Amino acid sequence: MMKKLTSGMLAAVMVFGMAGSCLTVGASDAKVDSIDLKIWDSKQQEGIQTICDEWTETSGVKVNVEVVDWDNYWTLLEAGASGGEMPDVFWMHSNYSQKYMENDLLLKLDDYIEADDAIDMNNYYQDIVQLYTRSDGAHFAIPKDYDTIALWYNKEMFDAEGLEYPDNNWTWEDLYEAAAKLNKADGSQYGIVGNTDANQEGYYNIIYSYGGYVISDDHKTSGYDDPKTIEAMEMYAKIIKDGMPPQSTMAETSNNVLFMSNMSAMGMFGSWYVPSFVTFEDVEKWGIAELPYHDANGNGQCDEGERVSIYNGLGWAANAKTEDPDTVYSLLSYLGSKEGQTRQAELGVTMSAYLGTSDAWKNSTDVIDLSPYLDEANGDATLVIMPYSRSASWAEDAKQAFVEAWQDTSKMESVLTSFAQVMNQQLAEE
Repeated sequence: MMKKLTSGMLAAVMVFGMAGSCLTVGASDAKVDSIDLKIWDSKQQEGIQTICDEWTETSGVKVNVEVVDWDNYWTLLEAGASGGEMPDVFWMHSNYSQKYMENDLLLKLDDYIEADDAIDMNNYYQDIVQLYTRSDGAHFAIPKDYDTIALWYNKEMFDAEGLEYPDNNWTWEDLYEAAAKLNKADGSQYGIVGNTDANQEGYYNIIYSYGGYVISDDHKTSGYDDPKTIEAMEMYAKIIKDGMPPQSTMAETSNNVLFMSNMSAMGMFGSWYVPSFVTFEDVEKWGIAELPYHDANGNGQCDEGERVSIYNGLGWAANAKTEDPDTVYSLLSYLGSKEGQTRQAELGVTMSAYLGTSDAWKNSTDVIDLSPYLDEANGDATLVIMPYSRSASWAEDAKQAFVEAWQDTSKMESVLTSFAQVMNQQLAEE
């Protein structure tokens, strides 16, 4: 059960960091000597452990950062929710947040936030704040990060074909033409990679760029049968057919591996891939551009809404039944504070959800220019929050349903129309 901070408790635990006042528990105040923290991305483990260790220096409470792969991560949380042990602190995702909030499985943070000078929800991307806000206005996570999608390309492969590099003036038609030219019939090189699991990195972006949608704003209706969605996905089908590896290849080997092993000239990658990409020995042969746009107005320039990057953001959440909620919240506060978020960016972990801190992420490496990711967020693209609903089971089901269309792109419209009916039924039952 959550313990509210009294003014006396606050006086005992308040210290001042570089970024201003930040709620921190001293060793004598804590009831526990360690906190169990779970994440699913090994590329972020080292940086997050470093930040937690800095909090430990003040609190005296050790933090054990452990990585659990995506599928087992949610199995672990569901088992804990059903009567087992949930970790003290963990990442929350938009696909699952509504369910966990509604069932009171997460520590309610409102009283803590109100008493904490380091946390003001106005300082974060508001779409991400809303992902972890229950319908009654209660907060159950502090925004951790945000991500955008950019186009990576292999300069050597473009040079070999005498093609100009992708730039911010590229349309989806330009991407298609380049991918088709770079695709080798013998399978030695592909124009672009994009498997069926890559919705945020792949087809979601082109759908919204064309003016279509995946789910309505009220989260009650599928957009897969919308004419503009179908138009976008038929364009994506052309890219699949003439520029991508066979689906069997992409099912066996992930997008990033195909790109890093010189099998593909291009790939659309989320900013979360950057920590592994920038340490690659041949990173200098790559470049990054913003995503293409759809020139709906036919004026030869990118207007508002024509370049779209789907973005999402994780939240730092805690177990509602954690043994020492005061100490656990102190860690959440540091991770979400301007100081903690700046450290996350400086260490190159990921872009941070705290407004104005992500230039440090861009400057965390000098081996490649990461500006396109931030430029998209700063006005060069329209950011659309990752489509979600209460359970979002349809998002996983879509990946399976669309395989038929990936394998035979002539079936794209019929597959989309059929799945829209399935999705609408699922949404009606949420």
